[in-house]
Order: sequence, then C-alpha cells, then structure tokens
Amino acid sequence: MAQKPVSALSQHSASKDVKSTPANTADIVPSSAKVISNHCSEIKESQKKESDSIDPCCTGSMGTSQYASSQSLSSQALQNEQNSGQSSLSEPVLGQLTTSSDSKVIEDLQKEVDRLKKKLSVSQEMLGKMQEREKQLRNRLSEQAQRQLQKGSSKFEDLNLGESRPTQLIKRYGNLYTESRLDAMDALDDIPNMADCEDLKVKLLLSVVVLAFRSAEKTLGETKSKIRELLHIPRVTETGTSSFCLAAKDLEEAVAYYLRKTVDKHDSSKLCKEVCERVWTTLYDYPLLKECRGLLCYIEDCVKIAWAMTVQNPPFVIDYESRTYDPEVHSRFHTSDASSPVIKSVLWPMLLEVEGGACVSKGVVLT
Repeated sequence: MAQKPVSALSQHSASKDVKSTPANTADIVPSSAKVISNHCSEIKESQKKESDSIDPCCTGSMGTSQYASSQSLSSQALQNEQNSGQSSLSEPVLGQLTTSSDSKVIEDLQKEVDRLKKKLSVSQEMLGKMQEREKQLRNRLSEQAQRQLQKGSSKFEDLNLGESRPTQLIKRYGNLYTESRLDAMDALDDIPNMADCEDLKVKLLLSVVVLAFRSAEKTLGETKSKIRELLHIPRVTETGTSSFCLAAKDLEEAVAYYLRKTVDKHDSSKLCKEVCERVWTTLYDYPLLKECRGLLCYIEDCVKIAWAMTVQNPPFVIDYESRTYDPEVHSRFHTSDASSPVIKSVLWPMLLEVEGGACVSKGVVLT
C-alpha cells in the first residue's frame, strides 16, 4: 500500500520532466524549480491520504515499521530529486564563472609578462652601455699605466721586471744586511789583526754601502751626460715646451726605461773596481783585504743593489747622518741603551723612496 504513491509519483515525475524540458538553457532555472515544487506538493498529499486511510486498530509493530519505511523512502526520493535539480542548475553557472575567471587571470599574467619583457630590454640596453664604458675606461687606464711604467713611477710596477721591480729591490736591500753583511763579517774575522776590531769592521761594511751608492749615482750621471753630448741634446727642463725639448725629454725617459729593464744585465765590474780601490787606499794597512773572498762578494752585492735602486724613477737614496733616534726610521741594535735617544753609531743606513721622502727600509743604529 505504501509503494503506490511512490510509483505514481515516479511516473508523474517522468511525464512532468518530459513535458517541462525547456527549449534552451535560459529556461532551466524556472522550469526545474516549478517541477520540484509540484513534486513536493504531490508527495505531501499522498502521505496525508495514506495516514488517513490507515486503521488505528490495525496499527501494530509491523504496520508502524512499514509506515516508517515508506516515509523514509519518500523523503529520500524527495531529497534525491532536489539534489539532482541543484546539480543540474549549478553546473552551467559554475562553468561560465570558471571560464570568465580563467580568462581574467590569463590576461593579467600576459600583461605582467609584457611589462617584465620591456623591463628586461631596458636593463639589457643599460648593461651593454655600461660594459662599453668599462671597456673604454680599461683601455685608458692601461695606456696611463703603460706610460707610468715607462716613466718608472713608484705607483705602478712592471711585473715583467721580476726581482728588479721596486718592492723586490727593497727586500733585497734588507737581505743585504741580514745575510751578505753577516757573511762578510765572518770573513773579516779570519784576517789577522781584525778579529778584535769590531768598530773597524762595522765602519768598513757601512762604507762599502755608502761608496756603492755614490759610485752608482756618479756613473748614471756620466752616462746621461755622454748621451746628450753625443747627440748634441741640451739638458731637459721641466718648463720646456718646444718640440725639440719634448723630444729630448722622451729620449731621456726611454734611456731611463732601458736602464731599468737591463739592471740584471748591467756590467758592474767598473763600479766594483772603483769601490775596491777606495777601500784598499783607505785601509792600506790591511793588504789581506784584497784576498778576502767574503768581502769581495759583499762589495759586488752592494754595487748591484745600489745601481738597481739608483736607476729607478724616482731613485732610492740612503741616509746615515741622523744623530737622534726615531722609531719610525730606525731600529736599535740589540746592545743599545733603550732609554737613550742619542745615536752613537750607524750600523746600516735607512733607505728612502726619494731624497727627503718616505722610509721604506729602516736603518740599524746603536744608542
């Protein structure tokens, strides 16, 4: 008895669905809503008739359960109809919303891509200009550095000079005191009557360095004078502006550059001979000095270092005339009086970058 309303309802629903199918999508919403409303009304009327037709005397446990089951099936059918109607209603609407939202997102992304492309193009153009500017600056700096190297400026060093570049020459000058001088001191101890003459040995080794620098300066000046005399070139002045003066200046710079490049190949035998003659003449009471191999090697090393430093631009010079201790340019000998500022004797001259310039290697003094 409970199955009839449901069957009739299904047939009626099917006939209603067929008759109420809209011609286009725009009529789906009102037609479906009307169908669902009619279904709900018919189900409620059917349930009411059934409840009226049931005999109260015949109600029992079995009748009650069948009635509850019928009610449950009817409610479930009604819920399914509503859900299917809502689904059929929402699918076209959601599709339209999704398509519209995706189109907007794609359009925004395309605009962002175009903006980034323009920005990238501007950045690439700017980068190209900066790279070209950097290349021009590198070329100008290279040209200036090359000119400074040829002039021998102390701000630039030619790495191709190897051991003859200024920084290495300063180290060689320091090694001259710590190594060659000590070897010469040991060699002098083997000469009779000089083993106990410490002051004489100190002054002798200091004199060799001083004579080496003086001879190097003298020889360099004579070499430049001979070139000027040979080519009939007047002395170059800084104020000269004529083409003749400029050519003479370029020639002197070229000669100076050549001398710096050929430091290791320079024949220092003449300088060594000159220094030795001065020493033999001064210490004629010690004829065995001429046979002291350690002293001769020391003289040769001093002459080579002195010549290499003299031909630099500006030339390195030594200073040994200070009489007051200055920690900036002096180092105390280990037997010195640390509390005394008075210099008693100079063991090793300090090296200056230029006369009156900065000290690049400290002198050793006894206070």
